[in-house]
Amino acid sequence: MAKVTVAIPVYNAEKYLEQAIVSVLSQTFQDFELWIVDDGSKDSSIKIAEKYTADPRVKIFADGQNLGLATRLNRIAQDVTTEYLARMDNDDIMHPKRLEKQINVFAAHPEIDVLSTNLYSIDEDDCVVGKRFDKSDGFLGENFPVMHPTVMAKTSWFRAYPYDKNAVRVDDSDLWMRTSGHCVFRTMGEPLLFYREIGDKYYVKYFQGFPGIFYLLKKNYTSAEYLKFCFRYIAISFVFLISYLFGKEHILISNRNKVKIEKQHFTKFIGDDE
Repeated sequence: MAKVTVAIPVYNAEKYLEQAIVSVLSQTFQDFELWIVDDGSKDSSIKIAEKYTADPRVKIFADGQNLGLATRLNRIAQDVTTEYLARMDNDDIMHPKRLEKQINVFAAHPEIDVLSTNLYSIDEDDCVVGKRFDKSDGFLGENFPVMHPTVMAKTSWFRAYPYDKNAVRVDDSDLWMRTSGHCVFRTMGEPLLFYREIGDKYYVKYFQGFPGIFYLLKKNYTSAEYLKFCFRYIAISFVFLISYLFGKEHILISNRNKVKIEKQHFTKFIGDDE
């Protein structure tokens, strides 16, 4: 039985999916299964994934339904048989040593439940434009922001603490807030994912999360932590809207990264490690 399952939920991801798959199959740690779980795609995503089924580690699940990310992630956690489960988005690129280094941290710190990493931000041309946090590679911090696509966790943890599908677009933040007080979270300072941040109208994505925000407010109105998160989310949404109207949204997106990097192809950031 494999040690870890990498799960890629897919919805109309034909543009970058192949890169994501190849980056998983190119890992230095090879004891994994790759689950590609389609959520009712209408494009060629499934055909792209099928190109890799000759590798017995690659498994495709497609039922034609659009159930949403939270439902898919919960089902994955219930169905996998590996000790660990790793998140991965369908348009990102894994650093080739991501799995190896996260597994090594779990081996050295078995008390950890959820392990995330730093990340590089990349554009549509696969060029690195920034690093999210200004931390050393050896940093292993607690009470630190959790970057959802970088997460690897014990599968038993995901089963014990499912995502709330009603927390639309903020289901990951809700999960961290619900569990961080009694579970062990750590974040690695080393960037082990190339996270794609492209497009405009980011304010639309924020506004799409309002049903989830109002749901969390109603459910957790006595929690100072939830109130702070929800009102901050609403404020940021309108800041992005105003910035978009004035043609400055790209500045906000860039400022997510604590370290600005002159554009270079992502391969420049993995050559020294291979």
